[in-house]
Amino acid sequence: MSKVDYGPAYAPLLALTKLFTLAAVATLLPWPSASWPNILGYSSLCTFAPGATFACALLAGITCTLRARLVRRRPGPAFVPVVVLGALAIGLAVSTWAWAGVKAEYTHPDASSAATAGE
Repeated sequence: MSKVDYGPAYAPLLALTKLFTLAAVATLLPWPSASWPNILGYSSLCTFAPGATFACALLAGITCTLRARLVRRRPGPAFVPVVVLGALAIGLAVSTWAWAGVKAEYTHPDASSAATAGE
């Protein structure tokens, strides 16, 4: 069976899955001109990495699951995508929390710092 046999929604969902997967990888690419380093300690294309990586991977997982379950009607245990998507959501939440703490250091210096918020 070719993917055309699955109906008109299959190709756009596959394209979205590929786009979100590519975006997830791109967020981790080194980028020397980034405004500040990510929480992994290096300057990357997205300073919100790995949070953005988890978000893009979560979107890729959701579109892949929709494509497989609703469009292709592929049978299988439901707990597998639920566990994977849950793990990605937890990773997104944890990395966002860590990023917010690090970002606060850049925007709200403590009283002992000579830096200003505009620096």
